[in-house]
Amino acid sequence: MKNYRNKRIIVYGLGKEFEHQRKILENEFQIVGYSDKNVYQVNNYIVPENIKTHDFDYIYITSNKYKEEIKQYLTNLLGDSSKLISREEVFGEFRHHYESWVIEKLKQIPQGQILLDAGAGEMKYAKYCKHLKYIAQDFGEYDPNQCVYGLKLEDKWDTSRVNIKCDIIEIPLENGSVDAILCTEVFEHLKNPVLAIKEFSRLLRVGGVLILTAPFCSLTHMAPFYYSNGFSRFWYQDNLKDYGFEIKEINKDGNFFKWLCQEMFRTPEMAEKYCKDGYGLSRDEFRTLSESIKIMSRLGDNEEGSSEALCFRYMLVAQKK
Repeated sequence: MKNYRNKRIIVYGLGKEFEHQRKILENEFQIVGYSDKNVYQVNNYIVPENIKTHDFDYIYITSNKYKEEIKQYLTNLLGDSSKLISREEVFGEFRHHYESWVIEKLKQIPQGQILLDAGAGEMKYAKYCKHLKYIAQDFGEYDPNQCVYGLKLEDKWDTSRVNIKCDIIEIPLENGSVDAILCTEVFEHLKNPVLAIKEFSRLLRVGGVLILTAPFCSLTHMAPFYYSNGFSRFWYQDNLKDYGFEIKEINKDGNFFKWLCQEMFRTPEMAEKYCKDGYGLSRDEFRTLSESIKIMSRLGDNEEGSSEALCFRYMLVAQKK
């Protein structure tokens, strides 16, 4: 991993991801300016079209979600991509991979089949289901403005477009009426997720598939609708079997060391929120934290089997027998 410490950078992307990374970036680099497609009231803001007129070593892209689109945009502006870096180049790769896994599984469902997106939220997977008869269900009660505990993941949350608003354990569809069920990152928000498995078994036709992801270890989020830190592979094995499912595929997202990377990277944000007024990490402590993240990332790239002790989540496909 290349050493970028104290390099002169322009930070690109000043939204929520920037806020999560801000303290670490300020102590890792010499920041010569900030840029974004939207204008922000910050010191040393640089209009993207003027980036080339400034002296810098690299442009650091804060966004993981839109990184590729931003890289293409900046490459077109600069005529070169060699000065573009992101979290992965500096601190190592510890992204979550469940979204790409889910998208690939959705593509494999045959054309025209009926898919129920259970706990669909803002229906982020709907655009990948155009070849299917897509039905979205959600309980529709979460309000991020009421989330005062733990992590606040979203500022806005709109479930107005879902087809069915109801409790996930009592969905008003006929027995055996759907070919596939998608349920991602929902179980930790259910008082009794076993009842959801029971309901999925009722709704699926024989041979139908359940595509399921949920945390193995997570922090409090989307409170007050948060009831469990996560679920082990043994939880799935026993409870899915009890309701007539056979697990066809089970995968782990991340590993022990990648999980530690994630939480250490979150430390400045958590310290700012939860530690006493006036407490802060010193520059030396930030350096130690930064180097620790890089060490854990390197170990995570070279581990064998630590995910059985801890990972971000399990991702599985089960079939109704």
